[in-house]
Amino acid sequence: MTEREGMPCDQHEPSTDPFEDPSVTPDPAAVPLRLRNPADLLAALPYLVTHPLTDAVVSLVLGRGSVLGVLYGELDHLDHVLTPARSGTAAVDAALAAGGTGMLVAGFGPPERVTPHVDALLARAGARGLPVPEALRVTGNRYWSYVCRDPGCCPPGGVPFDPDASPVPAEAVLRGLVPGGGGGSARTRFLLDPVLGAPRAEAAEAAEAEEERVRQEDAEEALRDRWLPEVLAALRGEGHRRVTEPAALARLGVRLTELRVRDAVWTRITPESAEIHVRLWSRVVRHVPERHRPAPAALLAVAAWQYDDQRLARAALDVALAADPGYAMAVLMARALRWGLPAERWRGFVATRLDGGEQPEDGEFSGPDRG
Repeated sequence: MTEREGMPCDQHEPSTDPFEDPSVTPDPAAVPLRLRNPADLLAALPYLVTHPLTDAVVSLVLGRGSVLGVLYGELDHLDHVLTPARSGTAAVDAALAAGGTGMLVAGFGPPERVTPHVDALLARAGARGLPVPEALRVTGNRYWSYVCRDPGCCPPGGVPFDPDASPVPAEAVLRGLVPGGGGGSARTRFLLDPVLGAPRAEAAEAAEAEEERVRQEDAEEALRDRWLPEVLAALRGEGHRRVTEPAALARLGVRLTELRVRDAVWTRITPESAEIHVRLWSRVVRHVPERHRPAPAALLAVAAWQYDDQRLARAALDVALAADPGYAMAVLMARALRWGLPAERWRGFVATRLDGGEQPEDGEFSGPDRG
């Protein structure tokens, strides 16, 4: 194999340890392994990833002083389904949607296959302001770094590493991790799994307070008429400022219980806007109480489908139907996926044809969307 000219090399000790911040309390589900250098990162991956570390690109999403989750992409899937440019965009956007503040990347395979995906990821991360302290390519027992700028530390033949020489495996075992057992989660999990602790309690309290306010409001109809502009304003603002406060996310969840609001959002989901919808509704899904999850989860499914991510779409529908097995929008969307209906045929479908929880019939798709 021939390394491309000027390929960055090993960036040995990062200036800061992204996994250890005494001012941050790690999430209980996070994995606080200390990774001091590239060799430690590579030694840790077998304990954090449940899939084979061959012909794949793996990214650790960093935040709150720990590893928030793991993104895994098989090269065959990345090459033929997402394409390199889309894979980099999807990985960075998923990390940001999960609240990540950085990423560590390792690609396993030959440079002609790994490099296009890592380059696309680094370009997207740079454009979005997401730090990537280290990005490696691994072949056999050697690695090359994509982020080091000092050619003096980049041997043309790569840097040899021995996972057994790292203290990380011993630390992992002490924490109850096993190779292949995973402490990380796939993209779909950390876009959908409920938050824990104080954020969850704050969201539940805010949702209950908002519901009580609606019940006591004399002009209930007028109140609900104000909800759609608020929701659309949140969507418009997502491009430059994210709604992250648990109480604000809970209020959005309450507003989506109004079918007119949900359907107005539904009809605005396009391939161009899908990224914004995935980011916002995944955060709402993770924060709101179970009774409020069907609407944002179903909207997330539609957006993921438009974004060409059927795995996320199906997982989001599972969340919606687990909360409400008869939720009409999720039932309809599940049928569309089961039939293999392409996303293009969804465009122009009038969401308001569904009324208060009525399940669609098998012939629900008709007119311009059934073709």
